[in-house]
Amino acid sequence: MSAKRFIISLVSAALAAMPPVASASGLATDSLNLNLPSMGAVAGTELSPAEEQKLGEEMMREIKADPSYLNDTETLDYLNRLGYQLVSVANTHTYSFFFYPIIDKSLNAFAIPGGFIAVHTGLVVAAQSESELAGVVAHEIGHVTQRHIARMIDEQKNNAAITLGSFLLALLAARAGSGQAAAAIAVGGQAAMIQSQLSYSRSAEREADRVGLSSLVRAGFDPKGMEAFFMRLQQNNRYYESASPAYLRTHPLTLERISDMENRTRRIGPRKFQDSLDFSLIQQRLRVLQEDRIDDWMRVEREIKQELQSTKTSRQKTALTYGLSVVNRKLKKNSEALRYARQAAQLGGNNAILVKNHSESLFLFGNGNSDRSRALSMAKKLVSDYPLSEMAVKLYAGELYDLKRYNETIRFMRNQQAMSTSNPSYHAILARCYKGLGQMSRHYMAVGDMYLAQNDKRAAEYQYNLGQQANDGDYYTMSQVDGKLRTARADIIAEEKAKDR
Repeated sequence: MSAKRFIISLVSAALAAMPPVASASGLATDSLNLNLPSMGAVAGTELSPAEEQKLGEEMMREIKADPSYLNDTETLDYLNRLGYQLVSVANTHTYSFFFYPIIDKSLNAFAIPGGFIAVHTGLVVAAQSESELAGVVAHEIGHVTQRHIARMIDEQKNNAAITLGSFLLALLAARAGSGQAAAAIAVGGQAAMIQSQLSYSRSAEREADRVGLSSLVRAGFDPKGMEAFFMRLQQNNRYYESASPAYLRTHPLTLERISDMENRTRRIGPRKFQDSLDFSLIQQRLRVLQEDRIDDWMRVEREIKQELQSTKTSRQKTALTYGLSVVNRKLKKNSEALRYARQAAQLGGNNAILVKNHSESLFLFGNGNSDRSRALSMAKKLVSDYPLSEMAVKLYAGELYDLKRYNETIRFMRNQQAMSTSNPSYHAILARCYKGLGQMSRHYMAVGDMYLAQNDKRAAEYQYNLGQQANDGDYYTMSQVDGKLRTARADIIAEEKAKDR
């Protein structure tokens, strides 16, 4: 890892761990009568939502390049569906939220600027209900909508004695429990200023609780989920061993917060919520994917088989059978993976995650062309049933590509509804197909478009230049390549001039 990447990664981690500053947002009492506080106006925050979004996007490029980022379509689909159930009823229209998994067994979730919310795999696995998981996610959405991170940055921007980077790094050390480390990183009076910032965290946490609880109830989840998670975390630290301190360090709990949540959920009254099958499936999936050693996968397999013998509910039996399919794929026991995939699909009906797993397993581990054709038909029907699912689109496109049906894959990608041209994966799929067809100018142009979607103009310019040099496209294609190359170069020059000013 380069020094630059290491520093940016630390800054991103610091943002995740920092205690937000006291809120200054004005919140009217909502229709649920949760008595949300009025804590002042937000107009003074000079870091605009657009600037915050740009900062978050820059950090996300580093996070996605880190091995702990779990680029798993099933989990991404699920977390974003869950997240947007909450965002759709939250009082915000400012951010384009993105929810993503981090491979980490600790119980934690965090937000970075711009509405990017990470959820640790350990948190998903340990949640005892979907409402518990939703409660934590709603809490993080509350931090974003109340602009706690932006306010902390804004409060420090005119402080000549401290830079944003050193402030965040020192704060990370302080939140990890090492006052000496914080003092070592900080210079002069910075340590005192950092410690003074920590006092704001309780107010921000209470506000995120209240705003998050409102969204949780509006979205139909059980408000007891948030309360139960925090109470269990506080009371049973030994049960979670090293997992609970991570969340408690980044989200300090107090008796006052617990009491406040209890009072609010009592006034709301009981709300029943039935956990989705997807929640149970993703729990089992992440139980496997957060491990990276054969011994651990074998242990997980043994545990799942033991649990399967005693489980009584159909939903849990389905989820555990699915888990056996996932773990057997990791163990390269392909026939077993396919057998359990088929059983789970029979138990779970037309569930998208189960159909995807069955189709993929049949395609990879089945017997010859007939099974591949069946798998492809299943994938095609999955897209028809779930046209807005990126998971379904990637499955069908991937199977078409593996069958070397490149032109058909390109036509499908240009007509599907789940992935827009702002999605780098959209262009990556096209790039592989054009390379398979030997159309190198189009290949390089698609790779350039992929980098441009990631806002990496220099990498895009390099690929467009390769496309121009390949010069094997028709007049229309080469005109496109030339135009994109000129635009990329002009944007790079404009950005350099802006830096000089």
